[in-house]
Amino acid sequence: MDESRQQEVDLSLHELDHILGLQQRICGLVASATPYLEVIDETCRMAERLLPGSVASCMHLDPDSGLMSVISAPSVPEAGIERLSQLRPGPEGGSCGNAVFHNEPAYVQNTFEDPRWKGLRRLAVDFNLCACWSVPVRDDLGTAIGSFALSSFEHRTPSAFHKRLLEVGAALVAIVLVRHAQQQRLEDEKDALIEQLGRDALTGLPNSQSLIRTLREVPATSALILLNLNNLGLINTRYGLETGDRLLQAFAGTLSGIAGSGRLFRGSADQFALYYDHLDDPAAELERLRQHFFGEPVCLQEMKFYLTFNAGVATGGEDLLRRAMVALKQARLRGKNATSLYQPDTDQPALQQQVDYIGWSVRLHEALRTGGVRAWYQGIRDNSSGEIHKWEALVRLEHGGEVFGPGQFLPVAELIGLMPAITRAVIDQAAERLAVQAGCISVNITETDLELGYLPDFLERTLRTRGVSPERLILEIHEGISSGSKQTYIEQLQQLKQRGYQLAIDDFGTEYSNFERILELEIDMIKVDAKYIRNIHQDATSYEIVRAMVFFAQNAGIRTAAEFVHCAEVQAVVEALGIDESQGFLFSEPAPQPQA
Repeated sequence: MDESRQQEVDLSLHELDHILGLQQRICGLVASATPYLEVIDETCRMAERLLPGSVASCMHLDPDSGLMSVISAPSVPEAGIERLSQLRPGPEGGSCGNAVFHNEPAYVQNTFEDPRWKGLRRLAVDFNLCACWSVPVRDDLGTAIGSFALSSFEHRTPSAFHKRLLEVGAALVAIVLVRHAQQQRLEDEKDALIEQLGRDALTGLPNSQSLIRTLREVPATSALILLNLNNLGLINTRYGLETGDRLLQAFAGTLSGIAGSGRLFRGSADQFALYYDHLDDPAAELERLRQHFFGEPVCLQEMKFYLTFNAGVATGGEDLLRRAMVALKQARLRGKNATSLYQPDTDQPALQQQVDYIGWSVRLHEALRTGGVRAWYQGIRDNSSGEIHKWEALVRLEHGGEVFGPGQFLPVAELIGLMPAITRAVIDQAAERLAVQAGCISVNITETDLELGYLPDFLERTLRTRGVSPERLILEIHEGISSGSKQTYIEQLQQLKQRGYQLAIDDFGTEYSNFERILELEIDMIKVDAKYIRNIHQDATSYEIVRAMVFFAQNAGIRTAAEFVHCAEVQAVVEALGIDESQGFLFSEPAPQPQA
């Protein structure tokens, strides 16, 4: 490649300070007994944020087979992880294979041409991994036991800072892996006896080994549901591990009582499994279980917990456990309280999807440079006056004469670190619109925006330049940010509230809600999630759930808005419930200009 196209990343002093932040964050997680894979996942994510346009990964060397496998790559597609499975270290084994083979860093600037990537050249091309820098993860004796790497979507050479970042990351991963191995050895003797008995020590349920034995011979009509309890880490942090253990015991007891024909097993940590010899409708069974926990809290003396879970489902009798695990991973990618049914035709990404990913990456960068990221506006009807004086800014990407919706490009934007740039573009256009038009506009704020901490200054500067009052801008945050976010996020939201901005919770009802936090933040509006509004005129359960939400909001002095109001029948129920505002195609479709 021409030397002029090689890129060296210049980082500010502020970004350099993040190395200390990385060390403090990971050491804090280790000290709080966070599961080791979660610690390594967080190490990868923090490293990615310090090198925009990259993905981080950690591989571990199996001492028995001599092969390497990915243990953490939170931003890498499943297909990419599978392609790296069982990698043999060697001079043609890519950056990671070389780092472990030679027990020294391997900095590859051009994976398409470097001989060290000969054995993985197709992988580099398929996933547009242009550069890859990897350092060995070493044990106490200095032996390479794995690798820590950053792969870039552009041809780059690492600066001294990036080399130091990789060294620190690898050292932290080594601490985590060595500590986990030590803990595992200490537990082996006790666990061996428990495993022989086939029972989980905490809950008394059949354990994962019992599940594996059960699944050896199952009928073709069988089904397996894997449940991953949400927010257990948050509960452990706030109330202590003892409370977390008691909650797991109570959850297991309740689930056993309502499992019906399902046989309940305890997996690792917060994971459970329900096995059925026959299950006609997995979706209906999952909804039955979810509705029970939605309406009935798990009680621990004076404390009540409304629990949610992610679930992956596999049916058909063959390879149930692996397929259910793939489905559970898909559910986790959709956020908390989500489910997924394993689909053989769609759960393995096709080559065209990989090409699409690369194409969207290029289009996004070009659109941000040329103004192709545009705010479209959907009106929000005031149900008392019947008028529209408020709009939500919805992002669109205009490219080559076509307009693309957020579902097509936002997942890629999130992966390559462009979400803050998109947020800034939408806010800037909303402020420009407010400068020439009466009313209010709401914009969506992501967790990444809050983590970077730029919003207060950016909003003040943008609105002051346009001469727009803060109270005319509504900041919509996802429910998960309000219910379980870091204290720094809460302080930032409170600061924005004090400056006059309105706060709204988007997609309310999709996650574990912290109502005390909602009151603490003095939320101005709750937007009821579309899944409850869509069929509220026909679904009694949705009606009762929304009625409870509205009752809470009215008593707290919080306005409510219904999303996805698409027909007169739905609007009639919305008005009967006393919901203040309606948003949907019945009244307004997204358009480049706000329509009254």
